[in-house]
Amino acid sequence: MKDFFEDLGRRLGETAETVTNKAGDAIEIQRLRSQIRGLARGNAVDLVELGRTIYDRYKAGEEVEENVRGLCDAIRDREESIGEYEKKISRIKGASECPKCGKMVAKDMSFCPYCGEKMEFPEDINEAEEDAEDKADQEDAEESVKEAAEEAPAEETDTEKAE
Repeated sequence: MKDFFEDLGRRLGETAETVTNKAGDAIEIQRLRSQIRGLARGNAVDLVELGRTIYDRYKAGEEVEENVRGLCDAIRDREESIGEYEKKISRIKGASECPKCGKMVAKDMSFCPYCGEKMEFPEDINEAEEDAEDKADQEDAEESVKEAAEEAPAEETDTEKAE
């Protein structure tokens, strides 16, 4: 019986040592993975900065490589779309575009905070602009429906099939 307990104690000690070693290995692996993630984040930041530098060169009119030009064109197009959406949001909030610098100015401001131009917010002009935009959007939608109807093959109705 004494041998049984000595053997059990020895095995428990070995198992505890193995578990401790594996836990130490797991902690070391996590520490190394954390360092890898930190380095990867640093690379991501540097790559973004590198891309921004190249894009700034492109915007300044400098020559960039052909494969880079396509990416820069796509970025420029998205930035223009973002600007248009931001202007729409500002108009919905009641802001108006400054006639001098073109930036959006809140409706409660008397002067443009960007260039100092005196702002005027006649309600009827804003409403007329919105009406014109709504009408143009509606006409675009109607034209799209009309084009889709013209392109779609004519489908026979049940009454035409019966005849």
